Amino acid sequence: MAEALIQILIVIFSVLLLGGTTWTLFWRNPRKLSSHRLAAINGISEASAVKRLSVRPFLFWLERFFVSGESLWFDQNFIYVFDGQKLAARYKFEQILTLEVTKIRINHARIWRIRFAGGASELERSSADKPEQDGASEYKFVPAASVFTPNFKEFLQILREKNRGAIKTESRFWETV
Repeated sequence: MAEALIQILIVIFSVLLLGGTTWTLFWRNPRKLSSHRLAAINGISEASAVKRLSVRPFLFWLERFFVSGESLWFDQNFIYVFDGQKLAARYKFEQILTLEVTKIRINHARIWRIRFAGGASELERSSADKPEQDGASEYKFVPAASVFTPNFKEFLQILREKNRGAIKTESRFWETV
């Protein structure tokens, strides 16, 4: 009886692990910006101009306690923060206060913290119905850094050109490949 229960638990665990990994790899972390998200950004017509900065790791749905729920994208001028399909914020590279690594890892991926000055993005400042915010906005993310997608390396190059003092932690080999 106990052996059958253990076998059933092993099968359930395997299905959850395989399903979660497949879902994360193929559907949760798209390589290109969707048409809904692209329509939310004014002035950009090509999805290839905006690159993914953050990915969502899989830790049996517990990763939400360690990384921000928003996804980060960037181009040559701005960093875009999407909350689902909605553009939540847009920041210039000059607004970055700090970019540093945390001590937390998920599946051997280091979690980075990015803080923006002023707390109010350009979207929030341009809308008349939202008051000006004080303080800084902070997001925790796992960078989109791999041999096949060197987006984090490009992001660091742009940040070094525009706001070198914001980088508090240098990236390691796999993040700069």
